[in-house]
Amino acid sequence: MSGRKNREADGEIKRERIRVCVIGAGAAGLCSVRHLASDLQKFEPAVFEQCDVIGGTWVYTEKVGFHNGLPIHSSMYKDLKTNIPLKLMNFPDFQRMNQSQPSCGTHQQILKYLQDYADHFNLCQYIQFNTRVENVLPITEDDNWHETTWKVTIKNILTQKTEDKYFDAILVCNGHYVDPIIPSISGIETFSGDLMHSHDYRTPEKYTGKTVLILGSGPSGIDIGIEITHYANHVYLSHNRDRLISPLPSNMTETMGVEFINGNDFHLKDGTTVTADAFLLCTGYKYSFPFLNETCKVKVINGNHVTPLYKHLINIQHPKMAIVGVPSRVIPFPMFHMQIQYFLSILLGETNLPSQEKMSEELVSQTSKYPHAFEPGYQWEYNDWLASEAKIEKLPEFYKYGYSEWTTKRATNLLKYKNSTIVIEEDGKTVRFII
Repeated sequence: MSGRKNREADGEIKRERIRVCVIGAGAAGLCSVRHLASDLQKFEPAVFEQCDVIGGTWVYTEKVGFHNGLPIHSSMYKDLKTNIPLKLMNFPDFQRMNQSQPSCGTHQQILKYLQDYADHFNLCQYIQFNTRVENVLPITEDDNWHETTWKVTIKNILTQKTEDKYFDAILVCNGHYVDPIIPSISGIETFSGDLMHSHDYRTPEKYTGKTVLILGSGPSGIDIGIEITHYANHVYLSHNRDRLISPLPSNMTETMGVEFINGNDFHLKDGTTVTADAFLLCTGYKYSFPFLNETCKVKVINGNHVTPLYKHLINIQHPKMAIVGVPSRVIPFPMFHMQIQYFLSILLGETNLPSQEKMSEELVSQTSKYPHAFEPGYQWEYNDWLASEAKIEKLPEFYKYGYSEWTTKRATNLLKYKNSTIVIEEDGKTVRFII
């Protein structure tokens, strides 16, 4: 599976470079082309990015809705600070974010880091900006996936010109914070106040003096809710998960999830009622791949289950396609680093996949409510497995032990954890946080 072959005039076999299409120039796309470009004797990379800059979701814009006829990609809000320490967010081969206090940073810092990463590895030369992938079509021979090629239709957003290009493999890196999940709630149409999904949230000032109900207690719901408490009269954090163990602002109250709405009255699942004049949905995002032709055989079930994927990554029906970054509850950048190298080792024939039947057996276990949400600790088992299969270096141990310690600190002190000091000891493993 190490690429197409051409016979030269002298009769010797020459192995052509493997043409790889990368969709998106956010963190995953940049990591993809960084590894592809590290061996240009074997790979020929091409990256298509519909925006005019790199960075994906880390590019902040005040705009919401649509721009140039396309939905605004980024869900970034103005004062977002990362909920993972910068030192743990580094790609392992480019550890330039060294800030110790505060341990977390701004979205501007992450974007600058990605720009520095692209500059350091000279990646922008491989990227076509303002270029949207319209359709990805597999072309198979005798149902032999090893010989699959890909017809990729791209469109220049500025000129509206379309063009077909052909590749040997596809890396899907379009991100997963674009298409909001809007829950079906009885009576929501009767609500007359301000209604918005966190995808369009930018600043908290609009909630000054209001009573706000936030639906969802994931990282965005908690962080945005705490930010809004500095302006709002009161914030209700509505969710059905276990109750938080951290102290909360005095004007924030946890409630159960919403059963139905009647005007500005929110009837909750425990039978109580609260009244609010603003409703903010922090209900997450759907996985979405509108550019994948149905013959790619990729389906998204209930918005949060991408199938059929081997190891949450490889398209089982067409294994020369990988969808990067599907797992959640992980540190993303280091995981991208491992996933991509594993996929490239498959393309080079250095790592062998099981049969499609064997790969499909794994799907039986992906039946939970959140099939791609990794249980605590599993991401390290997963990353180590990728390293072992691809025969590449494992992640440094401080990622694992730092993330474990960090998860505990965050859960017990949501108000101050981002301002903690991170200390990575000389053993390269032990990590302490000082709040």
